[in-house]
Amino acid sequence: MNRAVLIISCLMLLFASEAQNQKYLSVTTTPGFLLAHRADIKNLAAHNWGVDVSYELDRTNTGWGSHYRKPTIGFGALYYNFGNAITGHAFGGMSHMKFGILLTEKVDVRFRMGAGLSYLTEKFDPYENRRNQAIGSNLNGAMQFGLLGHFDLPKKDYLELGLSITHYSNAAFRVPNLGYNIPSLTVRYGLGVGEEEPMEERDDELSKWVYRGTLIYGRKQRNFAAPQDFYNFGIQVRALYNLSEVRALRMGIDYTADKTYKYSEDPFYPLDSITFLQKSEVAIAGGFQWSFGKVDVIAELGAYIYKPAVLKNALSQRMGLVYRVTPHLSAQGTLRFHRGVADFFEMGLGYTL
Repeated sequence: MNRAVLIISCLMLLFASEAQNQKYLSVTTTPGFLLAHRADIKNLAAHNWGVDVSYELDRTNTGWGSHYRKPTIGFGALYYNFGNAITGHAFGGMSHMKFGILLTEKVDVRFRMGAGLSYLTEKFDPYENRRNQAIGSNLNGAMQFGLLGHFDLPKKDYLELGLSITHYSNAAFRVPNLGYNIPSLTVRYGLGVGEEEPMEERDDELSKWVYRGTLIYGRKQRNFAAPQDFYNFGIQVRALYNLSEVRALRMGIDYTADKTYKYSEDPFYPLDSITFLQKSEVAIAGGFQWSFGKVDVIAELGAYIYKPAVLKNALSQRMGLVYRVTPHLSAQGTLRFHRGVADFFEMGLGYTL
């Protein structure tokens, strides 16, 4: 099971621990289509539909929320019928963040992003479900992104219409891991269920430059025919330049020990005999982060300055969350990938100077 994705879901749920204002109970339906993004999973393509029920909180009147346009957070239950006996159904939980990106007197467009965990009833099995070569585990991470037109209704209710895409995968924790991509229409009705008085917030002093070191761990699986587990370890060093209270630039260097380089050249080579240089990779990275209370959403681009083989693309990408437990201690969950293909999920423990 991809325990790493559990971290990203828990981190997003922590949004709900801060100041609150308007509250909503929302119901969403997402009729769509499971997209065959690879030739070997064309047999999985089918019309499908999903539904979720969420509890939402308006964050406009919080300290961090004042930097965004009408931000809300939410968490709830998600169900998908994938429309095919081979792919089955999904049951899970998801938390989300939503804020306005185009607000005028006549237009209100909002961006929604969510993450969570789901149990998929069907996965690849060499004997019972060999035709499903997209999903290798029952437990998977779920991500959802959408652009929604927002319409205020009487009694503080709302209606949202738009387009979304939902992604299911286990971040290379278990093979196969091509994943499901589901573009869909989205219809959401939010029922206003009252208000709560904002809680008093304490703003930590903001330094222009912040420096953080993070120890990382990740697990991934390789070789579809004979699965082999690998355990990666490393350290990331970052300098953060704060542009505002909620936005910062990130730059730094990574070291990761990854034995799949030697394994890709010789799968029979003893893993405990792989030398330091044969498993070492060093990269520089830079990117951006957006803060939502104690949670940071990060996106980075990396470039390898040393790797022992050609196995990976010269450029890497990273997306995920950092939760600042204290002003110094942080927990991190990020996905590292190359041109859309997951490498592994990084779980990290960081310390900020």
